Amino acid sequence: VYEGHNQKGRKRMIPTPMIVAVVVVVWAVLFVIFMILGRKRKNAERSFIESNKDKALLHLYCRKIKIDGQKLSSLPHITGQNLQQIAALPSGKHSLEGIFQSTELAGMKTRNVESEKLSFELSLEAGHNYTAAMYFYSSEERKEYYKGNVGKVIAEIPLSLLPESANPKAYVIVYQED
Repeated sequence: VYEGHNQKGRKRMIPTPMIVAVVVVVWAVLFVIFMILGRKRKNAERSFIESNKDKALLHLYCRKIKIDGQKLSSLPHITGQNLQQIAALPSGKHSLEGIFQSTELAGMKTRNVESEKLSFELSLEAGHNYTAAMYFYSSEERKEYYKGNVGKVIAEIPLSLLPESANPKAYVIVYQED
């Protein structure tokens, strides 16, 4: 129960059920707002993918992105429903630059891990979806774990992390998803 003072200096009590009701109403309103935003993002992503079927779609889980020396903002792109950046690119060789990041679980703690700025070349084909992200297991380990249910490996870059990391190795892997 919250105690406050009225104008005459007397204490007044706000009943606990009222506080709970206010919290529930605020939570419900925020829940609806975020559901609407999520649905809007999902529809925008679907529309972007549909209108760029004739291009290579590169899903990027990184920041400070440059493709072919240009900032991502100057290229056709959208933020996907998983907050990844999706760039629509023509077929051919492309240079990709970015800082890749992921989260590792170390016991009961989570730790954000990021790479140095990486640059590498990719060959992409129109009409396909690609994913570039940081993983804590090699493509072979992931293929074995997921019983072969992973995309075709286009590029794999091994990284070394800090020795105190739960996983001293990480990989930036680019998969062709379809």
